[in-house]
Amino acid sequence: MRIALLLSLGVSWSREAAWRLSELGHEVHAIDFECEVKGTYLACREDLRTRAIAKLRPALAGIHIIPGKDISPFRYLRYAPRLRRICNNLRPDVLFSLWGGGFSLISLASGIRPYAVFLTGDDVISLSGLRKLISQRALNQAAVVFANGQFLGDLSRTFAPRARIHPICLGVDPAKFVPLPAASSPVVIICTRGFAPVYNNSYLIRALALLPNSLPDFRVVFPSAGDLLSETQELADKILSPELRRRVHFLNGVTDEDLLRNLQSAHIYTSVSRSDGTSISLLEALSCGLFPVLSDIPPNREWIDRKVGNGMLVPLDKPEEYARQLKEAILASAHRIAVSPFNRRLILERADSRKTMARVASLLGNTIRSRNCS
Repeated sequence: MRIALLLSLGVSWSREAAWRLSELGHEVHAIDFECEVKGTYLACREDLRTRAIAKLRPALAGIHIIPGKDISPFRYLRYAPRLRRICNNLRPDVLFSLWGGGFSLISLASGIRPYAVFLTGDDVISLSGLRKLISQRALNQAAVVFANGQFLGDLSRTFAPRARIHPICLGVDPAKFVPLPAASSPVVIICTRGFAPVYNNSYLIRALALLPNSLPDFRVVFPSAGDLLSETQELADKILSPELRRRVHFLNGVTDEDLLRNLQSAHIYTSVSRSDGTSISLLEALSCGLFPVLSDIPPNREWIDRKVGNGMLVPLDKPEEYARQLKEAILASAHRIAVSPFNRRLILERADSRKTMARVASLLGNTIRSRNCS
């Protein structure tokens, strides 16, 4: 199957999906925009992006860039003819967008058929008004739509009822994200979410300010970058004591290898996003056996078994409660170790990217064959 894969090469999970489809024997052509929106949590630093793409390139049949410097939302309509020209040269069996929103819009407007869409989260959750109407049309006309997790799949069915929607996790590579023994001290808390409003990283800073001084030694690591990084650093400088501020480390974006090392050196993973699909960051942490402390939103509930106690769910906008649960997680070293294998098994059973992307490819192939026969 020849796949024209519309994706953001600066995003690690997009590269993982491209790799897996190629690994399955498909001819994958990656298509990206010349100019990504800079400064967002998704726009990887150029030096890191270039290295990551260089590693992916040998696995792909080609990388094709939609030219143009426009970074406004209108680029998806303006550049649709450019996407069409690329696809007319490639003659793919399917145009596959690894995103909804503007990516599904440009797929619709390009006139290339069939096209498929993979929804990840905010490309459905945050839409309203005209953008919502346009996205609904794009999804309803797609040959097949995948949604990242059961919650997002159920939501997408109400959003675009005529679309053929399959809930499937993008997944992660459990052969890469493997647990390693971490030093018992200090206890390392890691938050790998980008500094964007939806990910609410300042909430962690406000909770840290309420932790008691009597806790065992701990560190907090933020590996990612994003628009709100400087603002969050300033908040930490303002409300954390000097001793506590020294424990909080902002890394401003790291390579894939450094991200893995930071995860494998951590004990607790935390994310208090206000909305989400199935979080790839969470799956990476679970695959490494980390203990999660998460915002109590529907996609996160799918990964926490209250009977097992393999993680904690915290309410939004209640920093005292968030601080209490972080304190409990820091102190519960024996319990964290006990449930680590359970969290790892969740990924092996439900979110191994080799299995999930094989299912995606199978459904894509079935869709193409059924259209050719009709």
